[in-house]
Amino acid sequence: MTIQQAIRNYTDWKVIRSPRAAEIYQPYLRRLCNFRDKDTKEYTDRDIVEFNHHLSAKCNPPTVAFSCRIMKNFFRYLNSTQESSVNPFLIQEPRYAKKPRIGVSDEDFKAMCATLNPWETNDLQKLTILHLLRDTGVRVGELCDLNVNQISSTENFTSIENKKNKNTRWIMWGKDFHHDTLLRWLGSRICLNQKPNLFLSLDHKGRGRITPRTVERWTREIAAEAGIVTRIHPHMFRHAKAHRMKASGADLKDIQMMLGHVSPYSALMYLNFDKNEMLANAQRYL
Repeated sequence: MTIQQAIRNYTDWKVIRSPRAAEIYQPYLRRLCNFRDKDTKEYTDRDIVEFNHHLSAKCNPPTVAFSCRIMKNFFRYLNSTQESSVNPFLIQEPRYAKKPRIGVSDEDFKAMCATLNPWETNDLQKLTILHLLRDTGVRVGELCDLNVNQISSTENFTSIENKKNKNTRWIMWGKDFHHDTLLRWLGSRICLNQKPNLFLSLDHKGRGRITPRTVERWTREIAAEAGIVTRIHPHMFRHAKAHRMKASGADLKDIQMMLGHVSPYSALMYLNFDKNEMLANAQRYL
């Protein structure tokens, strides 16, 4: 089987379980194809080592490590179909100093909200999105999938489908935000068109459902407008939610449930101590 056909087969299989992962994996797999285009059964462990050296010369360590995880999954799939002799367990990620996973601080969040005019439709939508990201810790894909009929005029919570395992989980947001911002956006939104999606791409004629990339771009633009030097992206609101829950006394199981993680280990990854937390703990045990 050619490497191009193998990649198509793998991504077609992957999309059944995780469409977003299949989309993300494709450019990484194409790099392998461009580096060495041959039959999958002709690939050897040496080819993978040389490919990793090739990537290391062009990409930063986190990108190389992520590529290794994708290669491992890809060749594990090929081994299961008997289309490759490469041993996926020999594909090792490089070691590197990982940057701490930080969340959006309260000060940065307030500065971002202050740049938006709540009486202007486009800004009102962006303000609603920022508050939902902060209060609920939802994944940006889950946010984009929200529909109008999931929002009640009387209840500050709703159920959503977990992106990772398709289970249902409940999310909740602040009551002040519910009455002051969300319901005003809901009223404006219903007047725009009869489509089911809660958030609209107002810059386009069709005004369809917004995409994660749109939310990422808006977040960067708002942060820049607020004069924030740190590069802000939507996923940082999930980290901030986890840290706020931990500071309020939540245990790991609570955080796992609220963020919709399949494994407690995933929730634990969100709780890396920042500088202030480390110093506070060190002071406590002096």
